[in-house]
Amino acid sequence: MTRKKEKKTVITALFENGVCFAVCVAFNSFINREVAAFSKDYFVIINKCDAKRVKELTFYATEGNKQVCERNLSADEIGIFKENINKFTKVRRNEHGRVYELKGWSFKVAYESIRQKLWCKVIRDCFEIWNQGNYRAAEIYREQR
Repeated sequence: MTRKKEKKTVITALFENGVCFAVCVAFNSFINREVAAFSKDYFVIINKCDAKRVKELTFYATEGNKQVCERNLSADEIGIFKENINKFTKVRRNEHGRVYELKGWSFKVAYESIRQKLWCKVIRDCFEIWNQGNYRAAEIYREQR
């Protein structure tokens, strides 16, 4: 008899693989004259380059930022997050929601560091193309990044 392999939760997999992430809680509301509905969406954001380290999980690219991926949390995963809330610190709260980062491991700092390295690589590659005399290719390369 074979045992069914337990599926890892998102937060557990991210902890085990050492991926820096943030948990976001978005407040949703719908109000009209007859009905008022309120809900909260929980989702995790990670850097795009870290998504390769957790291949067993599917993360989706965000609309506003090429380097950030997100994944919604299930009810069980929300429970695990709430059980481990002491490992997180609330870094942002407003009328749209809250953002939690790992204590001692800021997602914003990690993201900015990776973004800076990527920008330096783009500048370096663009400079090399420019030095080869292909000015239009350098402009196109810079625009694509």
